[in-house]
Amino acid sequence: MITIEATGKTIEEALKSGLEQLQKEEKEVVMEVITEPSSGIFGFGKKEAKIRLTVKEPVEAVVTPAATEEMTEAEKADDSVETKADKEENRLSAEEVAADGKAFLQEVLDKMGIPVMIEKMIKEERIIFHLRGNDLGVLIGKHGQTLDALQYLVNLKANKGKESRFFIMLDVENYRARREETLKALAHRLASRVKHSHNKVILEPMNGYERKIIHLALQDMEHIRTESEGQDPYRHVVIYYK
Repeated sequence: MITIEATGKTIEEALKSGLEQLQKEEKEVVMEVITEPSSGIFGFGKKEAKIRLTVKEPVEAVVTPAATEEMTEAEKADDSVETKADKEENRLSAEEVAADGKAFLQEVLDKMGIPVMIEKMIKEERIIFHLRGNDLGVLIGKHGQTLDALQYLVNLKANKGKESRFFIMLDVENYRARREETLKALAHRLASRVKHSHNKVILEPMNGYERKIIHLALQDMEHIRTESEGQDPYRHVVIYYK
């Protein structure tokens, strides 16, 4: 059994280097991630990706009709192992992005002189940072504009140079959930007005997440359709009668 270790700026570069050393194709090896790459903070603490490659041993087999079913089950098992490996790699990538994002956010808040406890939650579709503390309204701003701006910077920093990108959502004392309920109530109230008057209603500019809340809230309402119009940062939802 042949095993080597390889490094690179990214997992992909490390894999390419290792395959060149072994003179093998990716399907001929088993890869194990030893160290995930990290960009550090403002260039400090930067780490390269480090992987271990093991050459698969060739297996010779005589295929008979009786063995066909067993091979199919074995192939299914291999697929299952690959799926688990993909999920594990995806989780590790998310952990890395979350760690970088949390470190950057903590540094920004420290410089602002705002004592905050950051709780991290990793879901399949996004990473969520819950910010806990006293008098954090300054981090929210009007309709969450300050929070959205800070969220944008965290995403920019945390995903920089990464192969896999993950969306990081910032939430202050469950502001997002309260805002979602407010938007749903607003959407239904305005949609009722449109159904009564048959005239369209134009909402104020919102970010993509909030526009999606409006669209989903009204997607099954009879005689109502919604469209996002305009260009960021002035993109908004329009409710039409149909």
